[in-house]
Amino acid sequence: MGKHVLYVDDDVNLRRFVKGLLERNGYQVTIAGTGEAGLEVARAHPPDLIMLDIILPGLNGFEICQQLRGDEGLRGVPVLMLTGMEDAKLNERAFAAGAQMCMTKPLQADKLLSAVQLALKSAAMKRQRTEKQGKAGE
Repeated sequence: MGKHVLYVDDDVNLRRFVKGLLERNGYQVTIAGTGEAGLEVARAHPPDLIMLDIILPGLNGFEICQQLRGDEGLRGVPVLMLTGMEDAKLNERAFAAGAQMCMTKPLQADKLLSAVQLALKSAAMKRQRTEKQGKAGE
C-alpha cells in the first residue's frame, strides 16, 4: 500500500477530486472537513503527508500547522498547504507556520502530484540525514 496522505479541506468536491487523484496514483488517503477533525485524525493515525487548506471553519491551516509542529509525534510530518486566497506574503506565512510547500487553487493534477512526491521525498531525505547524524553521535 502507498504512502498515507491526510487531506483537510472544507470543500466536498475538492476533497473528492484530490482523494480520487491520489488514490489512482497509489496513495492511501484520509480526508477531514475541519481543522479540528484533521488534527484528531493525524494524532490517531499519523500520516506520511498532510495537505491543508488554509481557510477552514474553526482552526485555519496556519493554526493547524503550528499545532502539528508542536506535537512530538507529528512534528516531522511534511505539510503542503493549499489555498485559493490571494496574499503577497502567503509563502512566507506558510513557511513561518511550518509548512514545506504552498500551492494556490485551482489545482492542476500534474502539479499537485509532483508537489506530493517532492514533499514526501524531501521528508525522507531529512529523516535519513537525521538518522545518520544520530548514529554518528553515538
